[in-house]
Amino acid sequence: MTAGMRGIALYLRSRAIPSTVLVFLAAAGLTCAGYLSDDPMTARMVGLIAVVLGIAAIARTLSGPDEELEHGTPVPWRLIRLLQVSLLGGTLLGLLAAVHQIAGKRAHAVPFGNLLWAVLALTAVTALATALVGAQAAWVPAIGWALLMLVVGPRNSVGGQALTWMVQDPRTVTSTTVAALLTVVGVAAYTQRGSRG
Repeated sequence: MTAGMRGIALYLRSRAIPSTVLVFLAAAGLTCAGYLSDDPMTARMVGLIAVVLGIAAIARTLSGPDEELEHGTPVPWRLIRLLQVSLLGGTLLGLLAAVHQIAGKRAHAVPFGNLLWAVLALTAVTALATALVGAQAAWVPAIGWALLMLVVGPRNSVGGQALTWMVQDPRTVTSTTVAALLTVVGVAAYTQRGSRG
């Protein structure tokens, strides 16, 4: 194994990437289990809960064991942070989208727009929370907000659509705008600042 490969392997282990991918696979399995139900609402709810499970795992990867040590090394950390958060979100999205395509019945499937924005925006909210409060508590805002949206359900008012963007019709302008803004702001903040503390 070359020094570069050894460095990548150490980085992946220090960020708990292998175990996070296992959680992604468990989320995909949960999605498959959701499609065993004949109730479309249950299948959609389980599909979105699987997203939340995957997002919870991403939070712990966004900080290393010694952030000060990492910041003191001559490595392009902004690029690495951007690649990491993008690849993790993309991997989770790809796995869940594949399961929805393979196992989901058309009437039962979570709409791809909801799946896309849920993964991207919740990953970005987790990244933003990592930059603001640190990786230890970064999962709380994204997971709390997502679970609240699942409990409350879609709303008709503009404010309600903004606050419950994940469960709205993906063609809703307000919810799509909020999800896009969250994605851009969260990824930009994490890429720029990294983990706090």
